[in-house]
Amino acid sequence: MSQQIKKRTQTSLSAPFDQYIDEKLRAEITGISRTTWWRLERQGKTPPVYRVGSQKRWLLSETMKWKEAN
Repeated sequence: MSQQIKKRTQTSLSAPFDQYIDEKLRAEITGISRTTWWRLERQGKTPPVYRVGSQKRWLLSETMKWKEAN
């Protein structure tokens, strides 16, 4: 199992009541536009993204931790 998958699995299991948030809510929480977020994502400076079907989602807890650290 790759390190990235292990990390995601451990994060998911450590936050059983966490929820996925969509792009709109992620932008409201972070105050970062979609384009700027995409650039940060490409540089590996954002929380991991999860695919739910064809949609991108982020865990609320990881997004909040990221916001506090940045």
